[in-house]
Amino acid sequence: MLTPEEVKALAELGSATVYEASGREGLVPLSFLRFPPGVKAAGPAFPVLCAPGDNLGAHAAMAALKPGEVLVLAQAAAEPVALVGELLATQAKAQGAAAILVDGAVRDADELAALGLPVWARWVSPKGAKRERLLGLGVPVFLGGVEVRLGDYLVLDGDGVVVVPRERAREVLQKARERAEREGRLRERFAGGELSLDLYGLRERVAEQLAQAARLREEGGHG
Repeated sequence: MLTPEEVKALAELGSATVYEASGREGLVPLSFLRFPPGVKAAGPAFPVLCAPGDNLGAHAAMAALKPGEVLVLAQAAAEPVALVGELLATQAKAQGAAAILVDGAVRDADELAALGLPVWARWVSPKGAKRERLLGLGVPVFLGGVEVRLGDYLVLDGDGVVVVPRERAREVLQKARERAEREGRLRERFAGGELSLDLYGLRERVAEQLAQAARLREEGGHG
């Protein structure tokens, strides 16, 4: 289990760096809206399997959620029905949730943005959910084919969502830190005018096209 400082580091490193550091594994292949804009989050998952169009699981989760966890609401078959609105998000914030990830819709979009609790959702819709069936609390769920288990770590930001298996969390964090350090050194060199084409050893692969572009430039752009 990661320390709070390590979880914060995961969030700051971001989904792209963590994804690369994990061996390009765990990327949730879905597009999400983010409330409020610009937020980042990370934390261990508390997954909930909801019946389609039903948010009884979201209500039940408020009694089981632990501080620092990311509430993950999945549906047996995702529908654009609002599983979370301002009132549920307010409860989650009071329980200390790090974020909410909804494989479905949310509503009260303006209020969610103002609340400050990071929320990711696939859709926004005023259509409310039923409260009739709960399929599972803390059980494994799948988001776009990617498994999320209780305690797996999620990294969420503007680039997307990445799942890190709990067994690999510290290993991936270390690799992500090393990658970020390398990128920092590269950033300085790029700012100084060097090119990725040379530093990555790519120039030879495009030498013919570069030569052609140079000839076209000399000819005034005419073939």
